[in-house]
Amino acid sequence: MRILLARHGQTAANAEKRFQGQLDCPLNEEGHRQAVRLAHLLVQWQPERLYTSDLRRSIATANPAARLFGVEPVASPVFREYSWGVLEGLTWLEIEKEYPALFLKLGHDLRGAAIPGQEPLHEFRQRLKQGLALLMDEGGSSSVALVGHGRYLNALLVEFLGLDFNGPWPFSFASAAVTVLEVSGGRRRLLTFNEECHLTGENDA
Repeated sequence: MRILLARHGQTAANAEKRFQGQLDCPLNEEGHRQAVRLAHLLVQWQPERLYTSDLRRSIATANPAARLFGVEPVASPVFREYSWGVLEGLTWLEIEKEYPALFLKLGHDLRGAAIPGQEPLHEFRQRLKQGLALLMDEGGSSSVALVGHGRYLNALLVEFLGLDFNGPWPFSFASAAVTVLEVSGGRRRLLTFNEECHLTGENDA
């Protein structure tokens, strides 16, 4: 089976380089254009199931694809973005001004720094495992798609490939880019990563 991963389209917070986390930010104009272009790529794979985070930027990104190939998207909090706690809504410059000591720690170890209000990593990993189980529950499907979030997809790919969860999470997902995974005979493979060719097309209708 194939698993298609797509990050949501651009938001104003993305454009301003703010930590979004679980803030429910809407797509901006560019994000809506990206969602339409994403739909025209996903339709080539004809996914039989379409999952999305329950945050509206993810749902709005999935909706054009759902309409195009007639699949009802399933929104679940299991796929919600990681919570950055007090950092949510802030830029790096604002963090430096408001939390100078924390800013220094983040510069040395973003994942290891204790951020007030953040989602504990062990709980985040449990959500990842639940999400991956949903995606890999074939139910006769030859392909499924998930429209999600950058940090979630980064960690999900680490988990899928069996990499060290406590080591680096090296994957960076661009807005509305597509990554394709394959599960076959017990083997897991990364087929394509961060495909963006569709985002330069003319499919905005």
